[in-house]
Amino acid sequence: MEENAANPVDGTQDQRIDIETHVKLKLWTCLLCRTTDEKFQDQFGFHIKEVTLAKILAYLYAPKDSSSLAVTRILFGIAMLFDIPDERGGAMMEQRWGNPLMCHFPLIPIIRAVPMPYMALVYAALWFGALGIALGYRYRLSAWLFTICYWYLFLIEKSFWNNHSYLFGLVGLLLACTEANCYWSLDVYLGYCKSRKTVPYWNYFILKYQFFILYFMAGMKKGTVEWLTGYSVQNLSEHWVFNPFKLILTTAQTDYLIVHWFVFVFDLTVALWMMWSRTRHVAMVFCALFHLMNSRLFSIGMFPWVCLATMPLFYPFDWPKLITSYAETQAAKVKGVFRKYICNSVLNSNYIQCPSYTLQKQFTAEEKTDEGSDKNNVLNGEAEKINSDNELKDLEQKTNNERPQHKHDWKVVKKYITLAFIGFHILTQAFLPYSHFITKGYNNWTKGLYGYSWDMMIHTWNIESVVVKVVDNINQEEFFIDPSFYTPNDRWTRHGDMVHQYAQCLKERVGILGNHDFYFNLSVYVDVWCSMNGRFTQRMFDYKVDLLETPWSPFQPISYLMPLLDEALSWRDVLREKEKDVHSWNNYSDVVFIADFPGYDQEKYLPPELTNITITVLNGTVAFQPELSRYMNAQSYRVKNGEHIKLEPGTSHKIINIGASPAFYMYTFANGSEALNFKDSPPKPKLPIRQELLRRLRNMVKFARIVGAKVFEVFIQLKFCS
Repeated sequence: MEENAANPVDGTQDQRIDIETHVKLKLWTCLLCRTTDEKFQDQFGFHIKEVTLAKILAYLYAPKDSSSLAVTRILFGIAMLFDIPDERGGAMMEQRWGNPLMCHFPLIPIIRAVPMPYMALVYAALWFGALGIALGYRYRLSAWLFTICYWYLFLIEKSFWNNHSYLFGLVGLLLACTEANCYWSLDVYLGYCKSRKTVPYWNYFILKYQFFILYFMAGMKKGTVEWLTGYSVQNLSEHWVFNPFKLILTTAQTDYLIVHWFVFVFDLTVALWMMWSRTRHVAMVFCALFHLMNSRLFSIGMFPWVCLATMPLFYPFDWPKLITSYAETQAAKVKGVFRKYICNSVLNSNYIQCPSYTLQKQFTAEEKTDEGSDKNNVLNGEAEKINSDNELKDLEQKTNNERPQHKHDWKVVKKYITLAFIGFHILTQAFLPYSHFITKGYNNWTKGLYGYSWDMMIHTWNIESVVVKVVDNINQEEFFIDPSFYTPNDRWTRHGDMVHQYAQCLKERVGILGNHDFYFNLSVYVDVWCSMNGRFTQRMFDYKVDLLETPWSPFQPISYLMPLLDEALSWRDVLREKEKDVHSWNNYSDVVFIADFPGYDQEKYLPPELTNITITVLNGTVAFQPELSRYMNAQSYRVKNGEHIKLEPGTSHKIINIGASPAFYMYTFANGSEALNFKDSPPKPKLPIRQELLRRLRNMVKFARIVGAKVFEVFIQLKFCS
């Protein structure tokens, strides 16, 4: 009876708790909505419920000071002047584009590289376009010349793609659409355009949005298990820039907490902190340190410096004028003090008489003039702010009135077209990083090409070997080709689309070299062994597939791509421990971990400089087949878990996975050549700023010489041809 009597009380109490929780949740939701609406009004000037197309248009066309945009234009142009000879390959264009047998990897097959020396004209136009952007000279022509040439170089070679080269192309395109030349430019000085103190806000908005996407998407792409568990970037904290963190953290803790988790939170939120005035200064300090550290950690060219140059976009629009005004005020004060000192020296002189009353009157007038000037500057600033607010209201009212009354007014139509392009760019940049479900032909172990995905430093690759085999189907002969021949770099080995292009290129090169029958009767097989994020080294593509007979489509999955062996994920901690153990043997010992699929085999040659070579099976069952020698009789040996075999250097062997599941095994060895060739190298400077600047200047000079010689060569060709 007592238990039954207590039940209604407990039920009433639970119901009361539920009601209180519901009320608190509702109040919290209302408070959140009200705060969001207030912040929205502070930013846009109207409430969320009042959003209309006309108000959005009036917001984007609100006049803003043009000086910050001019500074961004100048700094970006200067950065590109150094980027073109260096990362765009201008100083090595002869090696990159001068060899007619070189294989290239264009995104669109019909857009190909023009031969040298005409490629030098493209680089010259690109460089002069960047110079025109920096100087603000013939800005529209210069900006579009730079943008067209830049995207041409970008599209004709995928193997050089990275996130920041894609970013530079976007920034150049966006700047070409803005009015960044209406202040502090040669166009204004020479009278090609009128000086304008303000520009429409969308000039700033579109650039700020692009860099918001850069940071935010980089953070979103780092929200993966690979990154958050600390496997994406390993041993990075051994660099000296992390020494302050290692005063309180171990190397492993720095790798996990700082390199992975802090960078994840930083990328995800730093743009928001820079937009909020209360946290902007602190966020700017962290952002500047982040980019400066990246400039020391990675060879990524001008990317950190471009990001540093565009950070002030998040400050008030007139910050350059505030700085120059403050500098002028301080200079005037110093000048006044200096004049008074000179005057006093003159008055106290026994040789020169100076009417003190006149000088005192003059200095008093100058001080009053300075004070009046300061007051006028303040009043003018307040008046300009009031006028800006009035212009915003007038523009909004005018937009509301213009749409029905002046339907065909070109200025209004132009504004709506601009708004449409801005909306298209916003949606495109938000969609492209996650569009890989459409472009399936570019997906490998990672999603999409390394460019517009913004997956910066998420994957660490270690290429173990690349075997390219060409088979003459007429004579049944095999040829092996060095994968570094005919290719500008090794980026193609990790992308199925470029592997397919490489096979087609090899076929064309055989045709160029002359054997017509061989050209139509050959097969190309590529076997790439690599490791990603500390996994086992495994083959990436099916080496049994003839790439010349296999179709490829940008919208279909790659049929010859081998899956990533996620079964071995649990082994990564074990591999780390074994690697530490092997490295502790001596300074020249090393280990390679291999995983292979059932029914597949690997042929391997052991260089003679290796010593103490052992193969150990970690999981599965393999057949070991040595080559015929005086030590081995070419008989196959069955090797199971935990068993190992000693190997002789300078020999070949084959490992066949004869089990029903993937086999895991490892090679341990010592590299004798490293011990013989070891030399004490002088310590590298931690901040080689002078060396880097000299290197860039040398590349600039080399670039100028090549362009000059090739342009002269083109001129001679055209003159004699005509």
